[in-house]
Amino acid sequence: MAMLVAGVALAHQLTDGFEAYTLESARRLRALQAPMLDRELALETADGTGTTLGTLRGQVLLVDFIYTRCPTLCQALGATYHRLGEALSSEIASGAVELVSVSFDPSHDTPQALNDYRARFAPGLLQGWIVGRPQDARATRNWLDAFGVVVIPDRYGGFTHNAAVHIVDARRRLVAITDPDDIAAIVRLTRRTLAGNDHVAQN
Repeated sequence: MAMLVAGVALAHQLTDGFEAYTLESARRLRALQAPMLDRELALETADGTGTTLGTLRGQVLLVDFIYTRCPTLCQALGATYHRLGEALSSEIASGAVELVSVSFDPSHDTPQALNDYRARFAPGLLQGWIVGRPQDARATRNWLDAFGVVVIPDRYGGFTHNAAVHIVDARRRLVAITDPDDIAAIVRLTRRTLAGNDHVAQN
């Protein structure tokens, strides 16, 4: 009985009170419980200019984390953004939605490498897809911590990392984290968040 109680207690702790049943679920739950994001999080973009989370024009931001040398997850994320560019074309064209990819490998991901990554997947989205890098290791850590993203160097010079699309509203709150291959859910949640933004603006 004592072992059963101890096991239940451990499971309760590891799953955030049984609300999360995997490490990724726990990561997402913690991130969504965090306060409003720091609007001063800064990026150098693929065109060599600077921007911040607060000055990005989209009412809704779809944010992922990548490094351009990644042969697996980041290629899938690039394909996801291509599909989102098509599914949300009117919202992106109007400036209501902006796609944002943040590199956590700034020493290798030069503006040219970032531009090449974006152009490889969606050359027609140059005005609706911001690809950028933090300026240094500390700024990179600030971005990762803000979104609860875990990046671990692997044995081959690359990284193991979370693959997800993070939905941020007009107030720069993280409101949802979705699987990158669930395009229908991302589109639905994006439009729902836009509708919520409109409701707030009217009040």
